[in-house]
Amino acid sequence: MKRIYSMGKGKYVTLDSYNENHETRLSIGVVLLSLLLAAVTGAALVGVDITKANPQSNQGTQHDTQSRPGY
Repeated sequence: MKRIYSMGKGKYVTLDSYNENHETRLSIGVVLLSLLLAAVTGAALVGVDITKANPQSNQGTQHDTQSRPGY
């Protein structure tokens, strides 16, 4: 919306104003990226690799090598 303001005798300024939308997709993306980084950092602090969907256990191979005689 355009508004004309008087700045004195014979002096006018035209200003444009627009409705502001504070909720944008950019801010939602920033929040999601921040949460992802926080999850990766938090998991790294406790020693968990969250990039592996199905972690494998090594307990079976350790048990087999210990039960064989001569090894």
